[in-house]
Amino acid sequence: MNEVLKSNGVKYGIILGGIGILMHLIIYLLGGLTKENAITGSVIQFVFWLGYLGVRIFQCINTKKEFNNSITFKELFTTLTIAITIGIFISQLFTYSLNNFIDADYGATMNEFMNKQQIIAMKAAKEYVEVSNQDIKDIANTDNFSIIKTGQAFVMSILISSIMNLILAAIFKSKTNPLNE
Repeated sequence: MNEVLKSNGVKYGIILGGIGILMHLIIYLLGGLTKENAITGSVIQFVFWLGYLGVRIFQCINTKKEFNNSITFKELFTTLTIAITIGIFISQLFTYSLNNFIDADYGATMNEFMNKQQIIAMKAAKEYVEVSNQDIKDIANTDNFSIIKTGQAFVMSILISSIMNLILAAIFKSKTNPLNE
């Protein structure tokens, strides 16, 4: 693998991880996601999502420059995937540590809030989907910050981010085929 791709992937991955940690810290310092500040938390998450997007766009531009404006779709997708994998891993590791070790009481409160919100959503969807009492009990007993749930969130985040990576790589790849020049 090209050293520039690897280097940029790691560098921007660490930046993305730092952004993720900063977002979680700000939400934590505001008291977490609660009914009272759900809108504020959502706005913060959206702003940080835009920051993530901005960093990835900058990564595309910078990497393309380092390739003398001649880069393939695959090369861009590769460096973006390295970056999001590292960034999401750092962010998820911090979230897991915060909610399970650093402030387990906060984690328990956030877990309870998340479960209540899922139950509300499940009951609202009862018209469209069959929801049993067992389903509701299962949600109420879910540990959203367990290693398994954190791993699932990691994989889901990678998959969702990969869609954006495909779009960004398609937008920023070289318009001509570098092999034909």
